[in-house]
Amino acid sequence: MIIFDCDGVLVDTELISNRIFAEMLTEAGYPVTTEEAIRQFKGGRIRTIVPQLDADHNLGLPDDWLEQFYRRQFEALGVETKAVAGIEDVLDRLDAKGVPFCVASQAQVAKMRITLGVSGLWPRFEGRIFSADMVARPKPFPDLFLHAAKTMGWDPEKVTVVEDSKTGVRAAVAAGMRAIGFDEFGDGSELAAVGAHETTSSMEEVWEKLGL
Repeated sequence: MIIFDCDGVLVDTELISNRIFAEMLTEAGYPVTTEEAIRQFKGGRIRTIVPQLDADHNLGLPDDWLEQFYRRQFEALGVETKAVAGIEDVLDRLDAKGVPFCVASQAQVAKMRITLGVSGLWPRFEGRIFSADMVARPKPFPDLFLHAAKTMGWDPEKVTVVEDSKTGVRAAVAAGMRAIGFDEFGDGSELAAVGAHETTSSMEEVWEKLGL
């Protein structure tokens, strides 16, 4: 029983979304690069981050700033999103062995419909898609993962979560689940530091660590 995060685990969206986010924050008077945005905000919820930035830095963002961001983000994601290298092979192997899986993400279902749709992964997860919008508290609280497990009829102690953010790893650990930290461009040390039981940089290694 496997729970996958979406952005950065199933689909390569971090660079796309954070590029748009950085561009719009810079335009609003908070200069930040794509790399800095990833480092500062990865794993967070945009709906929480933006009001906090607005208040802390007196940006004076218009009421529809988030709507503008979502529009620009969705336009870019609808063109540029690709599946993470190797994920389709992992899903094929899970299907072949009859191992159930789902996705649980901070993102809205509307966003996942775009990213999973463009990448061709939506049919693999349809009916098994969980968003932080469905629970009272987002990651790093365990609510989302526990909600997904309960809905799927899974014992949390028998679930493995594949996550690429510190926020997500903390949520998995808090839920009493095994956490595999997926760090495609790093050494996994930051994910290990917050409780990832194992870390990896490729989907082939994810499959090996699942031990199936």
